[in-house]
Amino acid sequence: MKMLNNLFRIVQHKMYGTVAAMFLMVATCSFFACSKDDESTSFVSPYAENRTVMVYMAAENSLSSNAITDVREMLEGMRNDTLPESDRLVIFLDDTSMPRIYVVDKNTQAVTLSELKPVLQYDEDVNSSSAKQLGAFVDYVKANYPAESYGLLLWSHASGWLPSNFIGDQHQDASSRRRSFGVDNQRNSASKYAEGHQMNIEDMASELNGENFDFILIDACVMQNIEVAYELRHTTKCLIASPAEIPEPGAQYKSMVRAMFKKNNTANEMLNAYLKEYRNSYGLVISALNTAEMDDYAAYMKSVVAAHRSELLSLDTSSMLNYIHYGSWTKDYPDFLDMQGVMLKVLNADEYAQWKAKTDKMITCRHAGFWYSAYPKSKVSIDDAQCCGVTMHIPFEKYNANSWAFNEKYLETSWAKAVWREE
Repeated sequence: MKMLNNLFRIVQHKMYGTVAAMFLMVATCSFFACSKDDESTSFVSPYAENRTVMVYMAAENSLSSNAITDVREMLEGMRNDTLPESDRLVIFLDDTSMPRIYVVDKNTQAVTLSELKPVLQYDEDVNSSSAKQLGAFVDYVKANYPAESYGLLLWSHASGWLPSNFIGDQHQDASSRRRSFGVDNQRNSASKYAEGHQMNIEDMASELNGENFDFILIDACVMQNIEVAYELRHTTKCLIASPAEIPEPGAQYKSMVRAMFKKNNTANEMLNAYLKEYRNSYGLVISALNTAEMDDYAAYMKSVVAAHRSELLSLDTSSMLNYIHYGSWTKDYPDFLDMQGVMLKVLNADEYAQWKAKTDKMITCRHAGFWYSAYPKSKVSIDDAQCCGVTMHIPFEKYNANSWAFNEKYLETSWAKAVWREE
């Protein structure tokens, strides 16, 4: 029972709230290819040449100690004789010390974070949950460490498309805050709760617009929402994230780093690397979404919503795949429903077959068959028939009375304007 309670505790802390806290279109179509590299017999490196992965760790919060562990795992992952000299990680880390930037490649000798010398040490604290700070880091990396291709890892707490829960956020008007990533408590402390400034996903998309990353991996809870993916569609070819809570340790970076630099099959390699760590322990749901499909997909989903609006708004969600149940976080989170379960329930057989074909072209999902949920505290089984690994919000009437004004804020999102707005 103690072990189970620890599982719940670890899962809970990776998510925040007021209670406690993108098949890929690239220059080569092999990103999602099913071929498998044979590293033991091939004389050609299985890794991409001249790729830089930017690692943005907003860890000035309750996850600060995990950042130390994860950087150590990254260092271990980069110690790889077959990795090209021109591949590197550039790590921005803001934890309980002053922010700094590190560069790691196959020749880096450091084994732990304390042995790693920063290439840039900030003289004063910054708000790592500011989109402008993220944009400044990306600009710094491109200016100082140019590469043929880039990936981006976003590491912190998160809450998907939802409104920020930080009333004192000095950077945004309280009435317009919504959809948030990252927590910076502005106290250089590992606070017990995940409280502080948070980054609006719309602001993030604006800062990263046109960057065209090979991938963005968001190592944080409940970030694989159709709403977030649509907002970020012009920033990356592929969005990789979980629709559910993830364990506090996040990805196992020794294997994840090596997957991020793979020349072929990169997205699948990354999904498999993440799932392998938790398949038999905490469980996991993780997916990759091809953003090149999103504009066409939104136009299609607009027709689906128009035809089935009444069924959607009156949906009985009691037996559906739901990653966050409304009310389980004292109504600070609405239902996080898997899109596939929703469509399975409202579409007829022919309509569903069409939807499934379009969705399978865009999304690749991996799951362990279960995951541990902090609220309610339980091991939740995954019905594969209901799971595509991406959530969608439905503006149910029950949310209208909530103080967070979920529906009002939701209808301001780009996805809702494209799909739910009535002409």
